[in-house]
Amino acid sequence: MTSIRLLLADDHPLIREGIRSLLNGNERLTVVGEVEDGQALIDEYKRLQPDVVLADIKMPRVTGLEALKQLVSEFPEIRFILLTMHEEREYVINALRHGASGYVMKNAERDELVKAIITVYEGGRYFSPEVANILADTVSRNSTQSLPEVSPREKEVLDLVAHGMSTKQVADKLGISTRTVETHRINMLKKLKVSNTAELIRKAIELNIIKL
Repeated sequence: MTSIRLLLADDHPLIREGIRSLLNGNERLTVVGEVEDGQALIDEYKRLQPDVVLADIKMPRVTGLEALKQLVSEFPEIRFILLTMHEEREYVINALRHGASGYVMKNAERDELVKAIITVYEGGRYFSPEVANILADTVSRNSTQSLPEVSPREKEVLDLVAHGMSTKQVADKLGISTRTVETHRINMLKKLKVSNTAELIRKAIELNIIKL
């Protein structure tokens, strides 16, 4: 069975020792390097090319998140697990945005940490249960936010505009004033958070508000 080569990054020697002790009992896992700051992590990764990185978020010189961001830009296939005490939404979302393969809390049991490493090594992703809950809640919030409340009349106006009608043509067809048409357009720009009519139509189609 192939050995999984690990690089540990944490600025506390006792924590690195503890992690190493936890993992030494598994014959598949081999710690090939240890560093205490983010810049050293970047340098050692390039030198050692480990299979999986285990790194804390807050470290001297360069943070774990910044190291992740820099390494992902150069090594898109990197397997990078953040092992941390921080479960705040901001950290979790930034980790995912920067390309983390996993996010595990430092109070995790040995079996969970081993499972996370193997899962990530095999190309999957692993997030501790509490972190997975944060991600699920965020996805739910974003889904709700991505469907702004657009009135039937606003949809009607936008649909006609998307099919090439001018403001005056829309006004004549719907029996409303050109000022009302323009008001609906401005309201929709604000609701969909775009700056012009072309972007408005594109986003409305993406969100399935209108169809062409």
